[in-house]
Amino acid sequence: MTLRIPPVAPQSRVAAERRGAVIGRFCHGCAVSFGQYEARHVGKGITGRDHIASPCPHEGELFRAGETWWEPAVQVLPAPPAAAPVAAPAGPAPAPPK
Repeated sequence: MTLRIPPVAPQSRVAAERRGAVIGRFCHGCAVSFGQYEARHVGKGITGRDHIASPCPHEGELFRAGETWWEPAVQVLPAPPAAAPVAAPAGPAPAPPK
């Protein structure tokens, strides 16, 4: 079975029209997203680096409202389709200069 995780980013770094649902918490210390119902910054997050050489300075702390070291992690929605280029009106070509 394959676990598919949608693209996740911190809420402040995603344009409003591309923000999806809040699916977790993003730690600015280690750049890892943790699940929405995780109460503490412990273990391996849902997204981020697999191997971290040194522990995060916030390891073991509670995700308290108002703290500046974390923010909500949101799903990144796909970009809207690009608008088709406007074609020039069909008509006779201008005469070359003499």
